[in-house]
Amino acid sequence: MIHEPRYDCAIDAAMSVIEGRWKTVILCKLYRHGGPIRYNQLMGQIEGISPRIFTLQLKEMERDGIIVRKVRSTKPKYVEYCLSERGLSLLPILKSLADWGLKNMFSNMVEFNEDISVPSKEELKESGLC
Repeated sequence: MIHEPRYDCAIDAAMSVIEGRWKTVILCKLYRHGGPIRYNQLMGQIEGISPRIFTLQLKEMERDGIIVRKVRSTKPKYVEYCLSERGLSLLPILKSLADWGLKNMFSNMVEFNEDISVPSKEELKESGLC
């Protein structure tokens, strides 16, 4: 089923990239890993997600340009994922959303104590991130 994007305003456009039960979880896992990670390794870090939904979320994120999918032709062949520059640019926004959630919604239920900083383009190249 193909859905036409809904862009009533710029916020709708931005939210369409991260909406979905698992996309922010996947983004955080990719960021924390710090570089390319294989499909099975990434999925294994996310409790409760089905392979079908996981694959669907990855495809949508790749289509939106926030992750990069690389097929490695070695034997055996494997696929790995990492954050794109566009995906990294979402991190400060997600941090702000998390801060808002802590202050306004779930201060007694959620703990978020990691500093998130977005690496520069030079740091990305040096680190081996996509």
